[in-house]
Amino acid sequence: MKKLCFILVSCLLLAGCSRNPGDEYVRQQTKAAKAGSYWAKYNLWDSYYNGTHGVDKDRGKADKWLRQMVKDVFVVRFEPANGFNPRNAGDYVKKLSERIPLQSEQTRIGLAGFLRTKKEGDKLVGSFLSNEPDKLKAYIENNPNVSFVSVEPMTPQMFIEYERSIQESL
Repeated sequence: MKKLCFILVSCLLLAGCSRNPGDEYVRQQTKAAKAGSYWAKYNLWDSYYNGTHGVDKDRGKADKWLRQMVKDVFVVRFEPANGFNPRNAGDYVKKLSERIPLQSEQTRIGLAGFLRTKKEGDKLVGSFLSNEPDKLKAYIENNPNVSFVSVEPMTPQMFIEYERSIQESL
């Protein structure tokens, strides 16, 4: 009986059942990334950077996908204005979505994605990542509830810090 179990286990190993469980995930995400999916690039970066989805950490591969992800991405910062006093990210989303189409796209972040909020003194400031910073800035400047603060190109290191940051509330 022991010999039969050994033979069965050996056959399964030879048949490829011992492959890394992340291999199939990487294959699927790589295919989608090469087809233009921004979110697949994000998933690959996350997997290699953080070792998620059964994928071994690999800084070189993570950096490759990160460079592709931040290309043409900007961080657009804004703060409340004219008596608007958001207490959390949900308050911002509710108020901003009345005048700004807050949606990401499949092949890129689009107008606005990755909302972050941060306490600064007695107010809660916000930021989005955007592939269309000028358009987002115009939307913000035409919204009486928020005031445009700044826009700057995203770097790989900035993205890591931004992605790690938490939503703060008042």
